[in-house]
Amino acid sequence: MVDFFTGLQPLQSDETDPDQLIARIQELDRSEVIDRVLVGYSATWPHNHATAPFALALSRKFSPIVAHRPGVMPPVAAARYFATLDVLARGRLAVNVVVGGSEKDLRRESDHLAKSERYRRAIEYLDVVRRTWTETAPFDHHGEYYTAEAVKIRTKPVQGQVPIFMGGESDDAVDFGARHADLYMLWGEPFAGTKERIDRVTAAAERYGRRMRFSLSLRLFVGDTDDDAWAQARSVERRIAEAAGTPAFLRSSSTDTSVGRERALALTSEELHDDCFWTGLTKLLGGFANSQALVGTEERILDTLGRYRDLGVDTFLVTTGAEAAWDPALEGFLARAKKELRA
Repeated sequence: MVDFFTGLQPLQSDETDPDQLIARIQELDRSEVIDRVLVGYSATWPHNHATAPFALALSRKFSPIVAHRPGVMPPVAAARYFATLDVLARGRLAVNVVVGGSEKDLRRESDHLAKSERYRRAIEYLDVVRRTWTETAPFDHHGEYYTAEAVKIRTKPVQGQVPIFMGGESDDAVDFGARHADLYMLWGEPFAGTKERIDRVTAAAERYGRRMRFSLSLRLFVGDTDDDAWAQARSVERRIAEAAGTPAFLRSSSTDTSVGRERALALTSEELHDDCFWTGLTKLLGGFANSQALVGTEERILDTLGRYRDLGVDTFLVTTGAEAAWDPALEGFLARAKKELRA
């Protein structure tokens, strides 16, 4: 079975409009093909610890993936928060642990650790979180970054443990994911690069006696003909180019020194890879994580998704348009994809 995720785009205006957010949540809740929705994190966005519960209260089956940075709150507090939210969500919660990213944005929230040290802290953080979820008797923890005594929470996750999703390309990220991730989130890459990354993470997970699942993030431009699909893609490309120097669209910060961003930008030396993998937006958006796209007819894109499926990807995080948002126009195609890509 193939799953499809998408993203709940943050409100970008200076004056946050709750009605706009409500409309997005209700639209996603009506979808019959979207399995989970990523609620992202940035120190400048509305806090997802508020928007995720808000979305759950408004919806019937909306299943959030709440992005979370280790370090913004102590691990026992995080374990308690997510356990409570999972109960209120009736077991529909997942957590996307984000360790890397923009140094500037991390420093906004007083996180000044070097990247390698952040990953070391994150391993300890998740060790404590998972133990808090599963231990039945109080326990003490005395580690390098955290000390806690008589740890015990009365509300446990419905799922036993909340699923942990993460991504990253550095050696530290791969080791962290191999230890703790239930699903490894990959940025869009051509087939060869995707296989290389899957093989690398799979081998790391096996060293810890774990099995890994994989998702791939892609922006889709689907048309009745290839020309129609390319017209959509080029129109979005023009909109983003014309908005250069403005905050109109989400883009990677120049202070983002992640290996994944560098790898994404390296792909832009060629605009088109494989059959329909397009990097035209990647350079414009500074290597933004969800700027790599597939462009073509339903048959062309379905064939490409099938080839990724054969490599080991069983989940796709899909968006479209200049905003990298969900569009109900994708509903019919993704329903077909779910049926035809079933393992």
